[in-house]
Amino acid sequence: MKKICTLLISIFILSACGEDTKSSDWWLNHPKEATEKYKECKKSGEDSVNCQNVKKVAGIIGRTYGPMLEILKAESAEYDKQHGLNR
Repeated sequence: MKKICTLLISIFILSACGEDTKSSDWWLNHPKEATEKYKECKKSGEDSVNCQNVKKVAGIIGRTYGPMLEILKAESAEYDKQHGLNR
């Protein structure tokens, strides 16, 4: 019983250490942070709520924030290359 309680407490503490979930609106209003998070999510393959929210708004951010636009252009070019598309 003691081991189970210790395990449950450990899981609870570790789960509380995760990052705060930010809304899509928050990411829209913080394009620099959104761009960094987008790169982090792509690199790690993570699919947290924050990654999902960043991916939802990446195209909108890319319209006005150059660094995000460059990332999206590079991804598009890589996709075209992998699929034999010439645009």
